[in-house]
Amino acid sequence: MKKCLFAFSLLMMLSILTVSAQSTPFALRVQGGYSWINGVVGAEAQFGKIGLSGGWMPTKMPLSGEKISSIGGAITYYTLPADQEGYSGYVSVGVASQGYRYELQSSWGYGEETTLPMTIVMVGYKYDSGGVNCKLGAGYGWCEEAGAFTWEITLGFTLFGN
Repeated sequence: MKKCLFAFSLLMMLSILTVSAQSTPFALRVQGGYSWINGVVGAEAQFGKIGLSGGWMPTKMPLSGEKISSIGGAITYYTLPADQEGYSGYVSVGVASQGYRYELQSSWGYGEETTLPMTIVMVGYKYDSGGVNCKLGAGYGWCEEAGAFTWEITLGFTLFGN
């Protein structure tokens, strides 16, 4: 199911890219850093002042240390369009597929594991100059079980546009 959703999302993004790139300021960027919604490795397509991003965040279960992956995605509003350089404020709303991780271990060896997606709202600043950008933001994530503060810092490179 996740693979089908990912393939559908990728197809929709490519369709939007071809239509919107002709009429609106557009930039396609790759990025890396620390972000639950943009991942350790990710990409963003920005159309005018709206950005669509996604990425992969490797993580672990809190007690066992079992490695799991979280896939994140966000829609972002920037104060500057894609074709302008400088400082831009932003607000993002996104989801991290494995944002909530819970483990319980008893003395009898019984273990309980739960992971849930988290909705995350992030605000911050992006500086863009010469095809290189840096984002710094802070936010809050929540799901039905818990809530937590989070932050992000990423370094990105424009592949085309801008």
